[in-house]
Amino acid sequence: MKILLLSPQPFFEVRGTPINVRLMAVSLAELGHQVDILAYPFGEEVSIPNVEVHRVFKIPGLPKAPIGPSLVKIINDALMAPKAAWMLAFGGYDVVHGVEEAGIMAWALAKIFRVPYIFDMDSHMTDQLRYSGFLGNRLILAVAEKLESAAIAKAASVITVCPYLTDIARKYTTPDKVHQVEDIPQSFPHPPEELTPVSLRAELDIPHDAPVILYTGNLEKYQGVDLMLEAAAEVVKSNPDARFVIAGGDAGKVERYRAMARRLGVDQSVVFAGARPLSHMPVFHEMADILLSPRLGGTNTPLKIYTYLATGKPVVATDLPTHTQLLTKEVAVLARPEKVEYAAALVLLLEDKTLREKIGHSGRRFVEENYNPASFRRKMESAYEAVEVTNG
Repeated sequence: MKILLLSPQPFFEVRGTPINVRLMAVSLAELGHQVDILAYPFGEEVSIPNVEVHRVFKIPGLPKAPIGPSLVKIINDALMAPKAAWMLAFGGYDVVHGVEEAGIMAWALAKIFRVPYIFDMDSHMTDQLRYSGFLGNRLILAVAEKLESAAIAKAASVITVCPYLTDIARKYTTPDKVHQVEDIPQSFPHPPEELTPVSLRAELDIPHDAPVILYTGNLEKYQGVDLMLEAAAEVVKSNPDARFVIAGGDAGKVERYRAMARRLGVDQSVVFAGARPLSHMPVFHEMADILLSPRLGGTNTPLKIYTYLATGKPVVATDLPTHTQLLTKEVAVLARPEKVEYAAALVLLLEDKTLREKIGHSGRRFVEENYNPASFRRKMESAYEAVEVTNG
């Protein structure tokens, strides 16, 4: 099949949804499909066999869309719709695959061009709008929910990434149309030869014997960075040599949290490494003793969790549905999203190497057995077989 994949984000960019889109494109191409991605006019150029990346028009002076709902995102979506229509009119596509809010766009375009469409729920759009505060008007939220539910109901196939989203999708369509395709550990380019855990410690001014507690990802509020820094202030009381390393985030948010670390008196214990290339991530993981996901909001499982588990290092996550729909106490340490309890979980692991190794090994075995490229490809194939049956 020839597939038009609508991705309303910068592509490629090192964060959840763009990573998932790339993984889907690679898997679909490996299954023999031709994939054209239509994305925002920002992002790193990537080369994928049998995949072409197209971009919407870039308005001079319009900044890159931030994570989450925004006016900039609405403008880019408005630009995406006519270009997607033009591509469908002349591109000979067999199916249109819309990610997140582009699922609604795919619904509208599919009606016009008489092609089947897939609604890809990487998140629940209505929840995002409600929790972000971007749209506070109840009437507008109700309209958004109506549109989303109608688009789900009419889709030939619905792809979800976690049980919470699967349950939502099944409220609006038949269970056989819903396909849960969980993320898998991210693969990384080979690190530069000169970058090693030893050289990275030296670069970040971390003593060779200091335990490293690592967080990777963006610094949006829902990620729980405030909780992490508050917990750090508790941890260093009993483990003053511990270093919290934060890899990711734009310059503005890094400065904001650096100021918070100073206020909490942990600026010497928290290292902000900034945004790093994908090729550096394996070295960060190797350097770490403990990996963190202090997320406070959201309903989908963070993609980083799968990658964390694959490292064989112990994961400390907040005991919330965003994590517990995947993680159990056998494969990770789960702690209430409260600074003292989260810190206590970290101290427990810092002071018990045997437990660190046990949890880390269990997590790696769990993800290797259940969430791997072959299983992801099989699930994607099943989702697209449903489209072929519907179409045919």
